[in-house]
Amino acid sequence: MDAKGKVVVVTGATSGLGQAAAIDLAKRGARVLVVGRDAARANETLEQMKKAGGDGEVILGDVSTVAGARKLARAILEKAPRLDVLINNAGGTFKTESKTAEGIETTFALNTLGAFVLEKELHGALAAAKGRVVNLATGFLDSFPVEVDELVAPKKYAGLAQYGRSKQASVMMTVEQAKRYAAEGVSAVSLHPGVIMGTRFGGGQPKVMQLLAGPLMRLIGLGCTLEEAQRRFFVAAFGDVPNGSYIVNGKPAELPKQVKDEAVRAKVYSLLEKLAVSPSA
Repeated sequence: MDAKGKVVVVTGATSGLGQAAAIDLAKRGARVLVVGRDAARANETLEQMKKAGGDGEVILGDVSTVAGARKLARAILEKAPRLDVLINNAGGTFKTESKTAEGIETTFALNTLGAFVLEKELHGALAAAKGRVVNLATGFLDSFPVEVDELVAPKKYAGLAQYGRSKQASVMMTVEQAKRYAAEGVSAVSLHPGVIMGTRFGGGQPKVMQLLAGPLMRLIGLGCTLEEAQRRFFVAAFGDVPNGSYIVNGKPAELPKQVKDEAVRAKVYSLLEKLAVSPSA
């Protein structure tokens, strides 16, 4: 496993897990393109990369819409006509239901559709380098079965449930990408890196709660330390793991039950293809 001289894009690299991954990969010798919406935070990540002995560049962009993902891809291609690794880390969960300007439920649009469109637009650059796509997932996905027809507009909204469904769909997307792109030398894996208490995703609770919850979450396989997260990202990006893997705790794990259903996977992929062409259709 060697990142030296490789070109890596990390979306959502302005805080938390994405920032940690960007710094670590730059330290290992990769040229890291830091993607985020906030210029100040993106440049802070770049400065930390430089302090760690690495380097890279900042590219501002937003993958929460199809139009935004396409625009971001064009900016990336100007910097990197060949791309070794695309880490689709940008994502989030939302307490209340909302829709993007393109009329798609925001969680699914950000966590799944944006990643799909970005890979689609960057596919030629990935194929040129026989690169890898890393799509961020989460754990306990069997608890979040997907109703494909409700991903864009759920009949009943709950923030955590929609987040889980979007990540389940992301793992399905990954398995399909791995299968469809293998002949071109492009691989795809999904990664459940864990949650770091105190970061933007793992934070929001009182400090005492964070101190107590951290060890418990690591015990049940949800939490991790910063160093563990960095190692897991590196394994996903450059490790010798099977194409299509769902990586949990730094190693390939059994696919969630519904992900194994080829018919459901194909339906999710078909939906993503349709939305990537005409999101308001």
